Amino acid sequence: MGELGFTEDQMKVIDDIFMMFDTDRTGELTPLQLQSMHQEIRMGGISFPQVLASIKYVCASATVDPSEMYDVLLEMDRRYYLVQELRWEFAMLDRQQRDTITEEQAKWFMQSIHGKSFSRRKWDKFIKTRPVPGSGVSFAEIEVELCNIPNRLEVEIELKEEEKDMEEQMKKKLERERLQREEEERLRKEKEEQKKRRLEEQAKRKKLEEEERLRRQKEEDELRKKRLLEEERQEQERNKKAEEEDEELKRRQEEEEEARRLREHEERMRLQQKESQDSESKAKEAKQREKEAEEEINKARQKRENAKDDKARKEAEELEKEAQRRKDDERNKRIRLTLKAAISSRDRTKIEPAVKEFEKAKLSDDDEDLPKARRILEELDARDGLRNAMVKRNLEGLEKAINNVKRKGFEVALAPEMAEANKLLLQLRRLERIRAEILQLKQSTVAEIRSYSSPPTVVHTVMIGTFLLHGHTEKETKIWKNVQALVGKTGKDGLKRRCLEYDPDKLANNMQIAKRAKELMKQHELDEVRDVSAGAATFYVWGLSMIEEAEARIEARKYEAENPAPEPSSGSRGASPTGAGGRSKSKSPARKELSLKTSVMHGKIKVVM
Repeated sequence: MGELGFTEDQMKVIDDIFMMFDTDRTGELTPLQLQSMHQEIRMGGISFPQVLASIKYVCASATVDPSEMYDVLLEMDRRYYLVQELRWEFAMLDRQQRDTITEEQAKWFMQSIHGKSFSRRKWDKFIKTRPVPGSGVSFAEIEVELCNIPNRLEVEIELKEEEKDMEEQMKKKLERERLQREEEERLRKEKEEQKKRRLEEQAKRKKLEEEERLRRQKEEDELRKKRLLEEERQEQERNKKAEEEDEELKRRQEEEEEARRLREHEERMRLQQKESQDSESKAKEAKQREKEAEEEINKARQKRENAKDDKARKEAEELEKEAQRRKDDERNKRIRLTLKAAISSRDRTKIEPAVKEFEKAKLSDDDEDLPKARRILEELDARDGLRNAMVKRNLEGLEKAINNVKRKGFEVALAPEMAEANKLLLQLRRLERIRAEILQLKQSTVAEIRSYSSPPTVVHTVMIGTFLLHGHTEKETKIWKNVQALVGKTGKDGLKRRCLEYDPDKLANNMQIAKRAKELMKQHELDEVRDVSAGAATFYVWGLSMIEEAEARIEARKYEAENPAPEPSSGSRGASPTGAGGRSKSKSPARKELSLKTSVMHGKIKVVM
């Protein structure tokens, strides 16, 4: 077929072809359009990387305008015929017919083609950036570089870079030698200093040893007395600590299990994100091919309408049928890939339309993507139900939501939500336990608080904070007699009953009181309060728990305001009572992670009677 040598008539034909392939009428051809044009001229054409290399070599930009087309076609033709020859030589090296050669053979092949212009630096960079170093080299990996015309300026730059590297290596070597000498000198001086210090320390140590012996003897006598007292105290607390250790061990095991599920969840999310991106990319490509097929159908239809004889009309009809077949294939492929991408994205707004489109197309579900999609929708319903229960902060509802997730096997998939829900569950259970301990509080223990004529500061402070939460003023409760009177009340005004019936929502509406009560109570640690009064310790724990619960409910209100419960749509499948199966006009809970304050109740406060 020879090189491209075009007459004026042929150039006019090429201009017409240019206009034919410039479908968007931009006056420029993209690499894909140029490749399609060349395939019309030369059977099979050249690979897409070769097209890009031709454009880069000839054109001023990443596209081709009419003035550049002749030159770029000449360059593509040069590569076309050169590739055919190089493929033959490549096949001679590929004696085992594996379509690959070794890296050494590829290097020799490149050197034989480029000769003195062969760049070792480029070759080393190619070897380092290969996906699987050491594996066989395919012709596609090196065909572009084989066809590239060596640039004298690049060769000169390469030589200068090599000289510069050698200079840098020499400088580094001299610097290492200098640092080594300095290090040796430093070590020698350090040894001399260490020897001097050892002698001084030996003298000091002898003096200190005698002083230490006398001090230790005195301390041992004191420790012996303290040990006896400590053993008695430890005996009393041993059983209590054993129970706490069991509880802590169980909590740690649960945390480790949650951490494991979170790791599995993160890994799965990472893989699904990658799968989603890959599927979306392939779906876009299929959509583009579907569009191209549609354009071919329109062209074939126009050609059929303009046909002047039966033969031309029949050929146009065949072309139209073939284009229609390709369009249907690409549409089905796009629908499948879109569903796969939606499944990987785990986004309800993507999954539901993808499922409807798949069902409408009545495609065969060989990969069982529809059950996967429906399973994910069930998971999203379970997740929304769990989050709704967390917002409502109802113990029974939260337990049902958690059990629902476990029953359907979504623990790993909903690991972050389950971790947050389990923390909240612990908090709510602790609140119930605190209420139970308030209920079981003996009247004698309450009477102990009232019996103080001049109470310890820690007891008075705790009771001021407690009655602040019940609506009394700080000025009133600073007088101990007033506190005694309030503690001594019975019936519906009794302190125990008021604590049991206390509503944290009331406190959430007046957080200034909560803040002041918290400041007062936080002046002391729980152990400090417990050592003075078991009754005060119970109200200390109750007060901090109510404050934390009020803070958490404020956070829940903010979340609920920002993320109102979605309203179930008429077409939603199996929407839960919480509305998780529907859609909301505002931001969906799936777009924002629920974060509730549970740290204080999570292992920091233990009630001791």
